[in-house]
Amino acid sequence: MKIKKEAETKPKRVLKSTEEDEDDFGTVDELPPDSLITLVQPELPSLSRLWLAALKDYALLTLPAEFATQLPPDGGAFYTPETIDTARLHYRNSWAPILHAVALWLNSTGFSASESTEETAAAMPNSQKRATSIMLNQTPGTPPTTKSLPELNKDRMHLILGVSIQFLCSPRPEEPVEHVTSCLQALHTLLDSPCARIHIAEDQLLGVELLNVLHRLLLTWDPTSVQLLVTGVVQQIVRAAQDYLQEKRNSLNEDDIGEKENPLSLGEGGESGGLVPGKSLVFAAMELLMFILVRHMPHLSSKVSDSPSHIAAKSHLSEESARLVAATVTILSDLPSLCSPAGCMTVLPTILFLITRVLKETAVKSADNQVPPPVSAALQGIKTIVTLPTVKTDETQNQWASLIRSTLASILEYSQPEATKPVLDEVSVLTAIALFLWSASTEIIGVQSLQNGCINRFKNALNSSDPWVQAKCYQLLLSVFQHTNRALSTPYIHSLAPIMVEKLKAVERNRPTNNLELLAVQEGIKVLETLVALGEEQNRVQLLALLVPTLISYLLNENAFASASPASKDLHEFALQNLMHIGPLYPHAFKTVMGAAPELKTRLETAVRASQASKAKAAARQPPPTVHSTPTIKLKTSFF
Repeated sequence: MKIKKEAETKPKRVLKSTEEDEDDFGTVDELPPDSLITLVQPELPSLSRLWLAALKDYALLTLPAEFATQLPPDGGAFYTPETIDTARLHYRNSWAPILHAVALWLNSTGFSASESTEETAAAMPNSQKRATSIMLNQTPGTPPTTKSLPELNKDRMHLILGVSIQFLCSPRPEEPVEHVTSCLQALHTLLDSPCARIHIAEDQLLGVELLNVLHRLLLTWDPTSVQLLVTGVVQQIVRAAQDYLQEKRNSLNEDDIGEKENPLSLGEGGESGGLVPGKSLVFAAMELLMFILVRHMPHLSSKVSDSPSHIAAKSHLSEESARLVAATVTILSDLPSLCSPAGCMTVLPTILFLITRVLKETAVKSADNQVPPPVSAALQGIKTIVTLPTVKTDETQNQWASLIRSTLASILEYSQPEATKPVLDEVSVLTAIALFLWSASTEIIGVQSLQNGCINRFKNALNSSDPWVQAKCYQLLLSVFQHTNRALSTPYIHSLAPIMVEKLKAVERNRPTNNLELLAVQEGIKVLETLVALGEEQNRVQLLALLVPTLISYLLNENAFASASPASKDLHEFALQNLMHIGPLYPHAFKTVMGAAPELKTRLETAVRASQASKAKAAARQPPPTVHSTPTIKLKTSFF
């Protein structure tokens, strides 16, 4: 099935056919010729029936002794009363792959396949006829009962979920880990299909029970592979609930436009914001996710960090642990979307606390500037939460604003340069700050202490000795400067633009020696150019008077150019192209600036002439083109 799925997702290869009548063979399926699915596919209709029959047998045979009277008197599909003990042993060893197979079959086709016993009865051997009839609760020989497809699917779902929950409740310690993984993979596969999602979302208690059982499984089964599979299933349950709630909100929007009910007040927590343990899906998910987080980052729990034996040290997460923490944070940030605004206010303080703590613990500077998975998940989680559409109502507005402010304040607090050992990754912290400024700006405007804190972090990054930090800082500042709300962006422009101009002017003396340093300068120039574009017409000359001389200072004379490093040459080319681009954009202001400083004009003209001469030399060295082309067009194109 995996090979088939991969083959289907690949773009089909188109064969170039010379003859027109060979249209049928235009595309080639990428399925390998020896793929097992080609053998199994024709048998799936009968195999799936037998698998379901076997699962039903297994379900009956695992019933506790007090339910023995419920067992069919003449045996199941594949056992008789005499062979019941041997059968029990056999099923115990072989049920898990069958469950996985059934889930794969249901996911790919099965939910739309009804069990029409009459069509296949003639083609079946007697044992199969008996298996199918028993599976459908019929006594052999009676005419088949006709169940509608939705009823049939409900039965299948109950069978699979029942078998899974019963097993996951208490897998025996000697159980092979393959059974646990098969069962979790089966649940994950099953919940990939819309039919199963709707089933589990409609019956919230079923979702809660499944989450509680998975939590219990984690207490006894330690391997990281099992934990990763569990987070996959939890994510499927949460997504199913999200889709279901969104559909309810949409239908309310359409039907009840005139009525008082607010579609946003749907969701857990209702009007009061209370979540009832045992009935709340969000509460059950948070319990499970908190357990995984504390397992890999013990100091997140106050109980652990307050204990006398606890040593406060940064935990270095293994690769698998990092993936698990990232998956957990991603699901955590999805949970508020299942709540009403009042419900959000109940869970968000905890969720934001956990996400910012994960960011604090895992955003550690690395030599290769790679962002670890937990950090990207935390940043994405912050973005998801601060852009939540359902949160802001009249009742919750003040609470939401104070939550946003306190979260940003705590990020600023732990990112103070002197407070961090080991060295904090400034880029991740700046990204988090920029997300708050960009997405939750109205809650932050006017809070002087937060504004000062954010500006200081950006100042520190601009003055950093690491060109990578500088480049990223310029990129993030660009997004802040371009914010549509001028009340937010103006203080940042006033405080940080002068520092940027100083930094970029100093490049004339300390030219870049490698590509990273060059990137930092280029990003800085981009921000300056954006400021020129954002400025009003009457201020344009002053702004260009900062930008143009800076760019001209990067130009090299011919002798210096010949002996310069590659990065320095690239800077010269970059400056020249930008100057050629700026001139036509603001002709009047550009002329005014150049007229005020004749030496700038001379320097620019020299550079342009040198560039044209070198291009002409390069063109002369090339063999003449077969098609006649005019060199002037070439020159223009290269400048613009």
